[in-house]
Amino acid sequence: MATATTLTSWDAALKQYYRNKAVDDLVYKSHPLFELLPKDPKFRGRNMPIPILYGRGQGVSANFANAQSYATASKIDDFLLTRVSKYGVATISGEAVAASEGDRYSFLSASTTEIDNIIKSVGASVSTSLYRDGSGAIGQCNASVSSTSLVLKTTNDVVNFEVGMELQFCATKTGSSVKSGSVTITAINRNSGTLTVDALSAIDGGSGVAADDYIYQYGDYDGAISGLAAWLPSSAPGATSFFGVDRSVDTTRLGGQRYDGSSDTIIEALIEGMALVGREGGSPSHIFLSFAEFVKLEKALGAQIKREVQRKDSISGYASLEMIGPSGSCEVIPDKDCPNSVAYILQMDTWTLASIGEVVQLTQLDGNRVLRQASDDGIEVRVHSYANLGCGGPGWNCRVTLPS
Repeated sequence: MATATTLTSWDAALKQYYRNKAVDDLVYKSHPLFELLPKDPKFRGRNMPIPILYGRGQGVSANFANAQSYATASKIDDFLLTRVSKYGVATISGEAVAASEGDRYSFLSASTTEIDNIIKSVGASVSTSLYRDGSGAIGQCNASVSSTSLVLKTTNDVVNFEVGMELQFCATKTGSSVKSGSVTITAINRNSGTLTVDALSAIDGGSGVAADDYIYQYGDYDGAISGLAAWLPSSAPGATSFFGVDRSVDTTRLGGQRYDGSSDTIIEALIEGMALVGREGGSPSHIFLSFAEFVKLEKALGAQIKREVQRKDSISGYASLEMIGPSGSCEVIPDKDCPNSVAYILQMDTWTLASIGEVVQLTQLDGNRVLRQASDDGIEVRVHSYANLGCGGPGWNCRVTLPS
């Protein structure tokens, strides 16, 4: 096994190789929302207060005495944002370690594939959650469930799954308990959205998995980032506390805009959503939707497309088009992590992806990135994320339900 001196040498090599930019290149590639969100790496303490103004002072009247009598303070509250954790572990076998003994460059050659991939996996998980509701669910079963396979209710959700991923199931998104047992994905048909697994009969004491069950990566139930679907829910939020705020007091300014465009054309739906944001005084800058919905929009616009741009200067390398609405122009961007049938119209400067340090980073315990495995022949490198998504102006953002 490697000596302490060798481990120190390898740790130095990793520190030099995985600079912040190198990690960013791995994390943000193919994830434009993740890349473009404003970041705050100084999320210290138990929570981060995000002040929200949802009502101006009302001491206003044509009569001075009335203005003075009915003067009220502005309505201000604070979302008390808390963090969630995400971890990844890359292992390098003892044989690979022995083969590169004393040669840090051989070590990098042997290890970077595994380390790169675990960084990408943690980044992909964070990126997926940025569009979701914090429940941790990454898919849902349809009625086609057998002993070793299931079909996803939404085929596009297949982008959230990888061969080798360990899955759990629950009948409800939150407020319940996951079913006992787990399964491992052994094969994926990405065209049909079919997952082949080792044994669904092992779930829930033999009861298995049912239609409409929600699917989670192992350990993620009710423990993911509160993404756009949490901040901009599909229906008006109730009185349940959301980061310490009762959003039913003003479901628009505290719970975001929502527009049901299922009976519109896709162009009409997006313009209506942009108009809602403008009505509240917002200035939307970006629209995010899935690749399938982006193609529908391109076809619908045809010759009306004002400008199409390939963002070669970005890490994610995304393509976009410009769309003019009642409150100005928006950059429309396809993102594979965005679910189908929905678009998010965002004023980006109202959002903050807050974290302790970089959103995704290599873990350093006692200053070391390379650790001996306690129960196996090899070493491991750990990756972590301590972060959450916050919004200081939900009413200047809109969730749009798109036509099928």
